[in-house]
Amino acid sequence: MTQVKRQARAERTRAALLRGAREVFEERGFLDARISEICDRAGVAYGSFYTHFADKDAIFAELIDEMLRGLLTVMRAEPLDGDGPEARIARANRAYLRAYRRNARLMAVFEQVATFSPAMRETYLRAWGVFYDRQERAIRGWQEAGLVPADVDPRTAAVALATMIGRTAYTWFVLGRPHDDGDVEQLTRLYCRAIGI
Repeated sequence: MTQVKRQARAERTRAALLRGAREVFEERGFLDARISEICDRAGVAYGSFYTHFADKDAIFAELIDEMLRGLLTVMRAEPLDGDGPEARIARANRAYLRAYRRNARLMAVFEQVATFSPAMRETYLRAWGVFYDRQERAIRGWQEAGLVPADVDPRTAAVALATMIGRTAYTWFVLGRPHDDGDVEQLTRLYCRAIGI
């Protein structure tokens, strides 16, 4: 077998393990997930797991990194300028909520693991830091444009409002609280009013 074919097979095996791991983590949570079940789900031999990942923590960390890259890509696709702040906030909220809904089951496990794993806690805080920074820059820019009052602290507002959106997403998509488009619009109104828009 050529090196290229071996590499392609290794990549397929790794991708299958990641798919299998995501399914198992989403169904069982982190603590009850077993490497043997991940391998069964992926259709690969148990020993193949350790060719690609050191342990369950390593494959979970890769899944989380992949998911967070996707969320950040969605958020970065929304321009910080352009339309007025209300339209920008509405677009960003909808984009985040759609992305969260697609990943809700894995997000729930991520939150669980962040409570007991120092490495995942750091990843969790770092990811939220990116969201906070982005919102802080937007609020600061709107202040400079005279759209947000000067007495609004951009960092405090960014942390509080991002957390409001994030916990709302958790309540809707992980815990299953019913909601509709009116609720999404209300989130945007609350955000805008909180910063004086």
